[in-house]
Amino acid sequence: MRSDVEAREEAILSGNYSSLSRREALAVELAERIAMDPHSVADDFWQELASEFSEEEIVELTFACSIFNWGNKFNITMRLDTDGVEYPQRMDYKDAPTFWRKSPPG
Repeated sequence: MRSDVEAREEAILSGNYSSLSRREALAVELAERIAMDPHSVADDFWQELASEFSEEEIVELTFACSIFNWGNKFNITMRLDTDGVEYPQRMDYKDAPTFWRKSPPG
């Protein structure tokens, strides 16, 4: 199974989507837009999605992207680490942004 997705995974991580189908590339772009700035999923992009996916498929893609995005943000916020079996342990976490309050409330 791993060998079936390895080439696609490498294409996505490298940003070279030429080996992906149009559907795959649009799904990846949707995931990236949701993660980076959900406001970037504008009408013109919805039209592109609708040219390749049914309404039900778009709902499922958006739901899946949103749930994984939520899980990633939860894990990062809680500083949960991997078990080290397949992914490296001791993930680096960015410090809180400088605009965050300097002292606890109250």
